[in-house]
Amino acid sequence: MDNEFYCRGFVPSQSPAPLPCPSPGPGWSRPGELNWSDPLLRRVYHDSRGAFWRAEGEGFALAYPLSCRAPFPLPPLFCFAQVRCLGDRGWWVFSFTGEGLPRFGA
Repeated sequence: MDNEFYCRGFVPSQSPAPLPCPSPGPGWSRPGELNWSDPLLRRVYHDSRGAFWRAEGEGFALAYPLSCRAPFPLPPLFCFAQVRCLGDRGWWVFSFTGEGLPRFGA
């Protein structure tokens, strides 16, 4: 069941912004300023909303809630995203090195 996610209703485009999402679980928090080696990643991260952060070894992970009404959070990193079930809901999860470079399949 971990890789089955369901949209809980269609929301028309004129709807208000999604409500704040609870944390994906223990160890996740709202990120502050992150170390980005790549200017494009820095820009798309600053344009994105709703991320949670967690340290992972020498790097970190970002998690964004899966949403039927929100665009993909980090478009240049589409192939690096993993869909995971955290805290009973779906999340886009991205893994990065300490320098802010994406890690594939981490």
